[in-house]
Amino acid sequence: MMPAHFVATGYVVKGGKTLLLLHKKLGFWLPPGGHIEEGETPVEALLREVREETGLKVKIISPLISPAPKEKDVFFLHAPNHFQMETLPGHGIHFDLVYFCKPIGGREKFSVKESCGMKWFSPKDLASREIRDEVRRVALKALKHLQ
Repeated sequence: MMPAHFVATGYVVKGGKTLLLLHKKLGFWLPPGGHIEEGETPVEALLREVREETGLKVKIISPLISPAPKEKDVFFLHAPNHFQMETLPGHGIHFDLVYFCKPIGGREKFSVKESCGMKWFSPKDLASREIRDEVRRVALKALKHLQ
């Protein structure tokens, strides 16, 4: 039985382009994101992972029910754009909460620990064969949604 992990991923969009990282272990272009640590919400994990992997602070662009509920033990979180399951070679099953984001600060600098490179991709760039179909489709949706 393969291990299962919960992860949060962010398609960061700016100026008609989306940011992808060349994953060091997997060898393909992916949006920033990573594992949800014990005690973290998916939103906290996403904001942390994007910052660690790209140097950017981002704002999640998705619905957030407001105002907060009256009960002190219930919290409304940003809804992900979608939820997907993927099996990654040598990494088990990932249950991935996928968000669309815009940068609001920070300085671009990719993490050499996890990535070989970082690049902003236009819709035309996303047509490259080096981009996985799933990444291309979601990136184009993010670009359309955040234009």
